[in-house]
Amino acid sequence: MNKFLRWTGISLATLAGLILVAYLAVYVMSERELNRIYPARLAAISVPSDAESIAEGHRLAITRGCFTCHGNALEGNVLFDQPILGTLVAPNLGGITQKYDDATLAGVIRNGVRPDGHSMMVMPSMALGALDDPDLGRLIAYLHTVPAQQGPAASVTLGPLGRVGIVSGRFKTMAQTMLDAVPPPPATNKDAELGRYVARSGCAECHGTDLRGADHGEFVAPTLQIVNAYGPEDFARLMRSGIALGGRSLGTMTKFAKVNLSHLTDAEVASLYAYLHALPDNR
Repeated sequence: MNKFLRWTGISLATLAGLILVAYLAVYVMSERELNRIYPARLAAISVPSDAESIAEGHRLAITRGCFTCHGNALEGNVLFDQPILGTLVAPNLGGITQKYDDATLAGVIRNGVRPDGHSMMVMPSMALGALDDPDLGRLIAYLHTVPAQQGPAASVTLGPLGRVGIVSGRFKTMAQTMLDAVPPPPATNKDAELGRYVARSGCAECHGTDLRGADHGEFVAPTLQIVNAYGPEDFARLMRSGIALGGRSLGTMTKFAKVNLSHLTDAEVASLYAYLHALPDNR
């Protein structure tokens, strides 16, 4: 019996040692990926200051989900808090234009890389990077009006499974996501050109840069070929109220439609439909 217990103890100790060595290897590899340095590019754009541009920047902040991630007053927001996976806190954007000049801030938004060259983890640059210079300027013009305020400090802390995800490629830094991004097909007609722009700068965050769908763990965003099943009125209702065909609620999509997509203009919704409805089935 004592011999059995001794060998059991040795086996358990050996197993624990192997697990520790494996985790140390994962930790080192994940740290190497998280500390990788990328070029911190500036984006020299013109930032307007008129009331109309600021109002449009506010609308862009709504439709592109800035408030969803950063909080109702852009004060910062805990996006995820599961110690086994990690903790992600979106930064407080109040007064951010006092911290960064416009070219630096535009570069961060567009490329997902901090000024020190480290990649962000959850900044949706794969979508916001598609904003053209005038719209990015309007968005920053609105950020100029957001006052400094109290809010949670930005942080990214990865737990054991989060680090395994980084090493295995299940989770990617934003800079790596940008390098791997596949653009959606071109618009096939002028009516769809604005729709492609909206899809690239808005829909890509959830549905992937190629719009073919993406698995986010807590939810799966389908390929946007699904719009082929919708008529124009049904699609408009989905964008405005989040109600899908058959009167169904779609969880994340329904919430996002009510809060964000409902602020798209009629022209944007119509053009988005024209673009998505024409996506080829053999993509």
